[in-house]
Order: sequence, then structure tokens, then C-alpha cells
Amino acid sequence: MAKLPWQEVAKTARDLRDESLSQVKPPGPDVPHHLPKDVTAIPRDLLTQDEVAITESLPEDLVLKLGSGKLTSAVVVNAFLRRASLAQKLTNCVTELLPEEALSRAKYLDDYYTKHKTPIGPLHGLPISVKEHLAMKGKGLNAGFVSWWDNKSEEDAHILKILWRAGCVFYARTTEPQTLMQLETSNNLYGVTVNPFNRDLTSGGSSGGEGALIGLRGSCLGIGSDIGGSIRSPAANCGLYGFRPSTYRLPTEGMAATMLSEEHIVAVVGPLSTSLEGIKLFMKVVLSAMPWLVEPSCIPLPWNDQESHLPTSSNKKLRVAVLWSDGVVKPHPPVTRALKEVTSKLQGLPDVEVTTWTPYKHDEAWEIIASLYFADGATEEMDAISASGEPWRPLSKFIIQENRYVKHLSIEEVWQWTGRREQYRRAYAKVWNDTATGTGKNGEAEGMVDVILTPVGPGAAPPLDQAKYWGYTSQWNLLDYPALVFPVSKVDPSVDKVEEGYEPMNEKDAFNHPADTREDEPDKYQGAPISLQLIARRYEDEKVCRRSCILTSSFRAFDRAGAESRALIPRALPNAPNGYTPEDTDCPSNRPVARSAADLSDSESSWLNTRRNKTLDPMQTLLQRINIPNFDAPSYIRNNAQNQSALPNIAIAASGGGYRALLNGAGAIAAFDSREENSTSAGHLGGLLQSATYIGGLSGGGWLVGSIFMNSFSTVSGLLNDPSSTVWQFQNSIFKGPDTGKIQLLDTADYFKTIEEQVSDKGDAGYNRSITDYWGRALSFQLINATDGGPGYTWSSIALADNFAQGDTPFPALVADARAPGDTVISGNSTIFEFNPFEFGTWDPTTFGFVPVEFIGSNFSGGVLASSEDCVRGFDNAGYVMGTSSSLFNQFLLQVDTTSIPDLAKEFVTSILDPIGQDNNDIADYSPNPFYGYHNSTSRNAQSSRLTLVDGGEDLQNIPLHPMIQPNRNVDVIFAVDSSADTDNFWPNGTALVATYERNLNSSGIGNGTSFPAVPDTNSFVNLGLNTRPTFFGCNSSNTSSITPLIVYLPNAPYVFQSNISTFTFDYNLTTRNAIVENGYNVATMGNATTDPQWPVCVGCAILSRSLERTNTPVPDACSQCFLRYCWDGQTNSTRPPLYEPSFRGQALKTSGAPYLHLHCGLGEAPFYEESTNALRFVDIVKEKVHTVDLGKGPSSHKILDVKGAISTTAHIEGKDDELVVGAKLGYAIFNRSTGALEYIKKVWNHSDGPGKAERYWVGCMNDPKVKAPTNEGALFRLDPDLSLHRVLEDLTIPNGIGWSADDTKMYFIDTPTRNIFVFDFDLPSGNISNRQVFFHYPDDQEGAPDGFAMDSESNLWTAICGGWKVLKISPKGEVVGEISLPTRMITCPAFAGTEMFVTSAEEEEPEKYPGSVEYGGSLFKVEVRVTGMPLHRFKQ
Repeated sequence: MAKLPWQEVAKTARDLRDESLSQVKPPGPDVPHHLPKDVTAIPRDLLTQDEVAITESLPEDLVLKLGSGKLTSAVVVNAFLRRASLAQKLTNCVTELLPEEALSRAKYLDDYYTKHKTPIGPLHGLPISVKEHLAMKGKGLNAGFVSWWDNKSEEDAHILKILWRAGCVFYARTTEPQTLMQLETSNNLYGVTVNPFNRDLTSGGSSGGEGALIGLRGSCLGIGSDIGGSIRSPAANCGLYGFRPSTYRLPTEGMAATMLSEEHIVAVVGPLSTSLEGIKLFMKVVLSAMPWLVEPSCIPLPWNDQESHLPTSSNKKLRVAVLWSDGVVKPHPPVTRALKEVTSKLQGLPDVEVTTWTPYKHDEAWEIIASLYFADGATEEMDAISASGEPWRPLSKFIIQENRYVKHLSIEEVWQWTGRREQYRRAYAKVWNDTATGTGKNGEAEGMVDVILTPVGPGAAPPLDQAKYWGYTSQWNLLDYPALVFPVSKVDPSVDKVEEGYEPMNEKDAFNHPADTREDEPDKYQGAPISLQLIARRYEDEKVCRRSCILTSSFRAFDRAGAESRALIPRALPNAPNGYTPEDTDCPSNRPVARSAADLSDSESSWLNTRRNKTLDPMQTLLQRINIPNFDAPSYIRNNAQNQSALPNIAIAASGGGYRALLNGAGAIAAFDSREENSTSAGHLGGLLQSATYIGGLSGGGWLVGSIFMNSFSTVSGLLNDPSSTVWQFQNSIFKGPDTGKIQLLDTADYFKTIEEQVSDKGDAGYNRSITDYWGRALSFQLINATDGGPGYTWSSIALADNFAQGDTPFPALVADARAPGDTVISGNSTIFEFNPFEFGTWDPTTFGFVPVEFIGSNFSGGVLASSEDCVRGFDNAGYVMGTSSSLFNQFLLQVDTTSIPDLAKEFVTSILDPIGQDNNDIADYSPNPFYGYHNSTSRNAQSSRLTLVDGGEDLQNIPLHPMIQPNRNVDVIFAVDSSADTDNFWPNGTALVATYERNLNSSGIGNGTSFPAVPDTNSFVNLGLNTRPTFFGCNSSNTSSITPLIVYLPNAPYVFQSNISTFTFDYNLTTRNAIVENGYNVATMGNATTDPQWPVCVGCAILSRSLERTNTPVPDACSQCFLRYCWDGQTNSTRPPLYEPSFRGQALKTSGAPYLHLHCGLGEAPFYEESTNALRFVDIVKEKVHTVDLGKGPSSHKILDVKGAISTTAHIEGKDDELVVGAKLGYAIFNRSTGALEYIKKVWNHSDGPGKAERYWVGCMNDPKVKAPTNEGALFRLDPDLSLHRVLEDLTIPNGIGWSADDTKMYFIDTPTRNIFVFDFDLPSGNISNRQVFFHYPDDQEGAPDGFAMDSESNLWTAICGGWKVLKISPKGEVVGEISLPTRMITCPAFAGTEMFVTSAEEEEPEKYPGSVEYGGSLFKVEVRVTGMPLHRFKQ
């Protein structure tokens, strides 16, 4: 090829890559134009369910299915080709795809299997991706250099030949960096490869293309190379397993690179995979081919990871040494956290001993290896770069041009440095040998450390062009120790805080811990994987892999169990065959049948054995923290660990009640979840969720439970706060649809159109539609983190999730009632149906049966499917199930014309009523009836081909207790969270408990052997205060004919917020949403035990109560006291109670809902109340406006006055109503309200804020921020009535609020950057100030800083916290005594108007970082505060 400009060569390379992508059929879907930082969820929403299932399978599972004919190679390869094409569009990780060659190979393999009924080899049909610089015959081989672009391979690399013979399929080649010597992947041919978990970060290098591709599951097994961390860095950055074997274990012939023949630092090839088993499979296959016979440099050492073969130091225990720091660069907080978490788990294993590894001269190790990397002075690299004229990439320049160790070495110098290498290796070996704890009979060392646990780098994946520290990986290349990387967790900015006051050890440490690190530094790494590596001695490769099994099984790596992450986790397995439309599929060999409800299902019984064991550790930890006095509860659990029937069996039930119930219940779940921040602190109850076996939901509580499980058992904080998600964004009404962007791309019209199309497709397929179809689809947009509300996500997919299958979550159940259209449901005649991950059915003696929930929609008759019938899948859509449990809301749709929802929504709802029919009102249609002809003698439902269900609360049993009180489940205690709206003002009054109790007493026998404790009537609940605090029911089990669960009743009550929002409120601003959650947290914890310090102890006693009875263990005295305090004593007071208006049980949060004026001011400031006209005015400094509103007439009277220049404060002038004196850009001016004219009377400079006092006008000034950042050039001026100007304070940066005490003896003033509110002695006659003191300092570790403020008539100071989402109320003593939370961050200034407070705000400065603040930024808010402000004065002239 004639020499072309490097840019043209690069264009050719990219065009050929894009051409290869275009050959994938069907074509890879387009990705969103605006990508979120985390793109890992996008392929799940753009591929088919089968493609997602295939590409997210582990390699060891795929080879089994391919080798047994359950999957064809063609289907598998094409699925990976389509996902790889998406991965390229999302991260730029591919140099070319090979669809033609790969599918031809797949066809050959499928034909071979068809003919021979056996696989061709151990990798039969498995797709494997390959780093570009490993030779493929006839393909380019550029190693990241533009000048090498036209190099072509004459044959396959040796290792590829071995894998080919084993039956694999090569389908993708991946990117690498210029020179290959980077821990990032950046070259001039293809550009930069980014991290799929956070596109602002690097995927690693030099095998970063493999890292990104496998991280996005565009591959499950790939080949990389490593000379300084090039396998391990991408594996760590992208949350994968990666293995750097010892040198000469695997063949390297056919690898393109500079310095190929040098032997002082030898590169290796190795695997990256989605699983540890994938790593081991790769090693076994390659070494079973005996590569040493072809490539003599390979050591003849077959793979043997049997325990008997592994090297041992005569340890009875595995000794793991932890390298906390290499002494050169200290790991970042997330890495240290990962080390602590894994170490903590290991310390709990009986066969593991953990010690500390002391680093030995790791700085010297870098000097040696860096000197040996480029023994020719990097001549070959420089020549390759200069040959094309391409520019040096930043990290190529760093490792070569800026590396002081890069020198052209003479042969003697090479010998010298190689000698130092060997000397260092001997010294390090001695350090390892010295860890021995004794000697054997023959004098051999015993008890040495087996493996070292270390970081893979200083932090998570670095920002682009910043990966400059190699020491944590290159160290082991120098020593030639095998190293295996494994994922642990993800960065969580709420936990992984910057280490305050850290002093770097050296220049490298300072680069990784910059002095100007901001508190929001962890936010840069949001969602980035955190990984560690395990190190063994040279040629102990099998040992490091085998021992990694012990480590990874001691904890749950983030990618295999999303519950460990505090961020929102996308669903792993949408498994419906055709989106929302049910579809006929082949039945499994064991065809589904209905079963009697006499026992638990085999699936649930098997799962229970796993789950009950998993609850032991968290239960011990919780009880240890609770610390019941004079009772060793953890020992009690341990002593009974082998007898599951003796152990406590815990359930949690979340009631219905719409969004109120979802949010209040979310607060309780958060309180019970040990993963939540501070939930395991004193007085909190974190760990109860992890100790629970069952969890149930109904209506809004069902949305809560369903949303948690549909998002891989995410935490409540993850569902609330994940910036990349649209779930739980309830400020957007369900009748409006989600905001566009993020994972959703629909406007309101498209939102309704999408729902209509999805439901219509179901109808076109022959299934009855009901209003619940539409309601359930709309709910899914708010509850499931997936494009278009995840139409392919089913309820049965919960059973397929790893965290559920492995017993790491409770068992979820939702309930609904059977009811024919037009019937009325009452407790005595309703059949209660249950949805759980395995089954759908009822325990009631009517139908008394269950069918597999995966196959509802199939045409069952008499409990079986005729042989001619297919199995329907996809009917159990998760949104439809959640909608069924909340179908009461269909009644709202039927009253649509009387509501205030948008006209577009009304048109949509009206359009669906005619074809469906008004008479279907609130039913959900489950036709064909899966219980048709089943138990004909007892089941009313058996006679109809149609089964219709309704909201599970329509029988008044608004808490889903029914699944938990079934005798077969043996539940001991139910934490019943009641968010019902029973009273006139939407608080609970025990109705749900009464209804369940009465149903169990029903003479019809509908209770069917269940037992429920006695409860009082609803009037007694209110009169006795049982609905204002927790109450235990069923404390004395001897009072019941059979053992009942103990009910811990947790009614919604106002602890910090009036959470009694109407059930039919459909939008909640983020502040209200969060306040209800916080209130629910306080309800569950009784204000974090501030209301009753013994509450946690009493919770522990409730957990243990039934277990103590079964084991005949005396009840601790502390528990007896708890039962006296919280158990219902049987008393009643059935008189009609007065209107129930509970008072706050804790310190109330004040919150503002939607704004009073929804504006978009650039910088709203200086609100001023004109009492004489009952009007409020405020300014927009940036947009040069004055806003006014008549408070008597309301928002409709809002007017905007244009100002001919920016002003920031206003004040009245005595006797001149048409004019205001204002603080303007250059000083004091007169503003004419009628004309907008601005006439300066005193020019001082720039200005900021300030009202007047004692007929004077005070204004603070600062430099113009449009010219330069604010400095301490500001000042505070005072203008007296005679227009004399006085400079009162100097050296200010951003002067802000100013005010006076009621007796005019004190003046308060804010200079925002100091975070201080200053107080001065004030002399009223002269206006002089003196004796400056700090009145209040806003904490440095909190968001925002004080801005404007107002004084109330009780001398409290109310200050806006700009950047902090709130206004603080500060007492005359300088203590925070109240808070107003607001739904936007940039709060600027409050003002009083009577007992109402009006608060201005500014547009959000960082919209990408704080998307929840954008909508209301620049708005005006109103809050009732029940106190008036200080009188305002007029300026006299």
C-alpha cells in the first residue's frame, strides 16, 4: 500500500469495521443518540429475550447446552454477533466482526453434531473474541500502529489453532492501544474504547476492547495479553474475571508486538471471562493440547487443579495475606472497602487464616521492570509511530517519552538489569518463605502464606488518559507470579468518601490523590466496578484459580448478585418470548399441571432449605447488634443452626394504598436493609430484611415488592437515587409518562401510543384485554428500569435470577382476589389468589390449587394440558401482575372525565373504554382460566373458562397477611406495615387486621386451617392509640387453638412528615417522595429508637418469641418487659372516636411540593413582601427581570417587568410607590416600575444582596463572575438617607443575606464562601457595627452554603442553603431547629408573607449531575411556617 496520510488509513480502518458490522443479520439495533454514562442495560432492551438469555449465559453453561444439542451454534453465534455490534456502538471496542466466517463455522459445527450426535470438541460452538494483535490468517495485524495497518497474517496464532480444534468460533476482534503499552485502549486507527459501566472512565488496557466487549456481554470468553497488567486492568475495570498465567504456560507464537524476541520481561496471553469457570475451562482446553510439542518454549506442564495436585505448605488452613497498600500509591476508599469486605468474609471461614502482607520495595520493582521494558530505548515503537506521521497518544507519550527509565541499553546494561531482576526475585521469595510458621520433619518450611490478596490498581477505572500507575499489576509481571482478577462490588459515592487530610507519600501518590480533590470526587466513579486480584507463586497457576473459588464463594461478586450494590441494578433476565404478547411455545418434558395446595411446592421447599441457611448470619449479626440484655441471642441462633424448625421464621408484609403505600413501605424496607447507609447503626434495624424468609405486597405495597425484585433486588436508595434511571420518578404522573432521555425516549403521546400498541398486540393474539392491561403497562414505566417499561419482564423470571435461586433474597408474594365483573367482594366469600416466583393459585378451600406461574395463559382443563395444547409463556407479565394487585385504580380511569389529568391522557383512556366495555370496571382478566374444571365440587371458578381478579385490598384485607399465615409456611413473626387510608384523613385504623381476623373466624371455613391472633375493633384501635405506634398481636400463643404468627403492627403515623397523602394522588415531587420514605423509615425504627430506646431490643424479642417457645427457652426479662409495653392487652374501647388527627412523634420535616410559580429564572433572588398591596416581588438577576404576584389573586396574577440592567435587591422608598431603590450592577439606583428605567444615584461597583434597616439601604458588592471567578474583592456598603455612602466591610467574596434582631442590637450577615453567618453589635442611631462573631457555621461536610435569609418575629433566622436543597431555621442560640426541604438544589432566598414563607431559587448549575433538580430550578416556592416575619422598613430619601 502506498503511504497515505494517517487520517486516511484510519478512515479506511473504521470503514472496514463498520462494513463488518453492517453484515450482521438482522442488523444490530440503533442505540440512543444521547447515551447515559452506564450503558450496560441498553442491550437488554434492544435485543430479543432469547438473545439476552444466550449472551448473558456463562461459558460453562453454554458449552453444556451446545455440546448436548440444546442450543445450536448458529443461534448462539448470531446472538453474540448482534450484541457485539451493540457493544461497539456503545463503547468502541471492536476492530472488526466476522459474521460470514463465524456463521459458516457455526453451520459446520451444527451439521457435525446432527450427523455424529456428539460435539466436535470441548468448546463445540462456543463464540470466543480475540484481541486484534493475535494473528488470524489473512487478517490485518496492526498492534495499534497506523503504519502496521497493511500487515497481514499468513496463519493463525498457535493458541487460536488449539481453540479452533476444540470447536470454538471466532467472531470478533477487539481494540488495543497504540504501542500496546498502556493501561487504557486508545489508538489513532479506531479512537478510544470506554468503560460500559461509566463512559467517562477507561475500559483498561491493553486488552481494553476485550474488557468492554465482555463487560457488555458481547462475549463471554475472550483472549488478551499481559506484560504489565493488560489482561487484569480491563478485567478489573469492567467487572470480569481475568487471568495472567505464569510465563511459558500458554503459547504466544503468532502475536504481533514490538520487542517480540526479548526475554527479560515476557508477555503472556490469557483469558478474560464472565465467570471463573470460564477461565478454568480455557486453561484446561489449551494445555490439554500439549502446546509444548509445537512451541518448545512452553513448559510441559498439563493443567491439573485437583486438590491433591496443588502445591501446599502443609497448612491445615488456607493462609491469605492481604496487601493493603504497596507503599507507593495508597488505594482509593472503594478499593480499601472491597479489601475489608472480602477480608471480613474470609475471617468468618473456619478453614481460612488471614494475615497482612508487608510490601517489599515495590518502588524498586518498578524501576527494574520499567528499565527492561524498552531495552532499545523504545526505538521500535518510535519508528512505528513516526513511519505514519500519526500523533502520539497521551499514555504512549507517558510510558515512553516521559519515562525516565527508558534508555537504549548496551548488552552489558541488559545483563546488569536482568541480574537485578533475579536478585529482586530471590529477595521477594525470601520474604514469602519467611511467612512460614514452622518447619517440617525434613526441615522444610511449613505454614507459609498460600496466596496474596491485593488491589489491581489504586482505584476503580481511571478517567480517560489518567491510568499512569502500573505498580499493582506490573509487580507480578516482574516476579512472574500468576494473578487472577475477580469482581467484588461497585463504587458507591455515598459510602466511598474522600479521605480527609490525607498527605500523599510521593509524587505518584499525589497524582492519584490530588490535593484539590473535591468532596464530589467519588461521583466521577459512580457505578464503576471494584475488583481485586489473587496472587500465587510462580507456576502455581492452578492454585490461584482453585483458591479464587474459595474467595469468590465467600461473598457475592456484584455481577452475580446485584443485591450487594447500593445502586440500582438492571434486571438480568427479561424472558418473555414475544414482549408483552403471550406466545405458544413448546412445553417442557414435564408438562405443567395443577397441584393440590395441601403442601408447599417442591420448588418452594427446596428453595427454603437454601434460604433458611442464608438467614443465619444476618440474623446473628442483627441480634448481636440489638443486644438483648442478659441473653446471648447470637449463640442461641448458632446452637440451633442445625435445626431449621427451631429457628425464627420472619415475614414482612407491605399494605396497599397507592404511591403512599409504596413510599411508606419503602421506608420500612430501607430500615430493615443492612445494605442501606447507617441502617446498621445504633437504634436502627438493618439486617431484618436479610433475615426474613418471606415478603409480601398488595396494591402499592405490591408495586414496592415487585419493583425491588424486577430490578434485581435493588435497594430502596438505589431505586430512589440512581441518576441513570427513570424508576420511581413520581414527579412525572403516570398519566404523563416518564421524562425523555435516560433509558426512556418517549414523549407523552408516544408513551400512550406504545402502551396501546403493546396491549393491542395481546388482543390480536386472541387474549382478552382489560383495563388492567393498560394500568399495568403504565406502572411498568415507573417501576421497572427498562426501555418501554420492560414488556418482556415476567413474574416467573424472579425464580431465574441468581440472587433468588441462591437464597439471597426473601420469597416474594403478591395477592389478588377472585371476583366476577359486577360482583361485590366481602371478606367471607372472596378467594384470595397468590402470585409467587414459582406458582399462581390459592390456599383457600374453594379452588385449593396452584399452577406454574410461568405457564398461566395456557389452556388448562381439569388441572392438566391436553397433549395437543402448547404451553403459553409471557402471560405473567410483571406489570400485569402488579396491576392486578392494584386494579382498584381502574376505578380512577373510569372517572377520567372528572379528573384533572392531561387532556391527552383523557383521550387515551376514553379510547380504550369503548372496545373493552365499562362493565369490566376493575377486573384483570386471566383467561383462559387455569383452574377450569379443577375441583368442580368446591370451586365457583371451576365452572367458567374465564378467571377475573381484582385488587387484593377490595376484601378490606389491605395487608397481604394471607400468604404468611399458611400453616405450611410456619412463619413465626410478621412485620405488618400498614399504609392504609382508613380514616377520613387517610391514616390507618386497623381495618386490615380486623378483616383478616374475621375471615379466619368465618363459619364457611374459608380460613381453611389458618390461624390469626385476636385484634380489637377499629374504634378501639384509634381510641387506644394502637394506630399511632407499633403494637404486637398474638403475644400469648396459648390463647389460640393453633400456633399463630406474632403480628408486629407498624401503622403509618407522622414521625417527621404528614404522610397521609390521598391514595389517588398520582404525582409526588421528589422532596415529598423522599420525605414519605424517611417517615416510613422512622415509623419502622420509632425514630431510630429516639421515641423508645428499647425498641430494637423489643424487635429482637418479637423475632425470637415463637422460637423460644419451641425450644422451651426461658423468655429473657428484657423481652418480658417489651411484651408488657407493646403487646395488646385485650382491652377495647368501641365508642366512636373523634376525628383522628395525630401529632408529630418526631421533629417534623417541612417540605414544599410543586412550586407556587413554576418558572425558570436564571437566578431568582431578593423576595420582598409588600404588605400594603399583599403582593410579592422578586428579581431574576441573570435575565434582568422583576417578577410580581398578587398573593390574594394567586399565581394567575404573575407579571414580569423588564429591567434595563441587572438588579439584585429592591426596597421601598417612603412616599414613592412607583419607584424602588435597588442594588444594581454598578451601585444604587432608582427603578421606575412603570417604565423599567434604571437611574443610578450612587455608583460603587458590582453588588450582591441586602435589604434596608432604619431608613438606610445596605448592599453587598462582589466582582462580576462573568469576568472572573469571585475573589475577596467584595465589600458591604451602606447608603444613608442623605445619600452619603459608607464602606462598612471589606475583603468579602460573595456577600449575601443581611438582617437585624428584633431589638435592633444585633446585625447578621453572610459571606457565602466562608459558610458562616456572622453577628455584629449594631448601633441603630449611627448604623455602625462592631465585634464580629461567628453566629453559625454551616458544616463543611454538607452540600451547599448559606445564601439569603429572613428573620422571623421570634428572632429565628431562616437561611437558604444554595446547593443544599433546603432552608434552615436557626434559633437565636445558633442551633438548627427546623428545615424546609425543596425539590430543587439551588435555593437562594426566603421571605415572609404573613405566616407563609416564599423561597426563590436559581437554575441548576450542574444538570447532568443533579437531573432531579432541573425541573423546578428557578421557581418560586411557598411553605406554611406558622410564624410571621420581622417588619420591613422603607428607605427614606
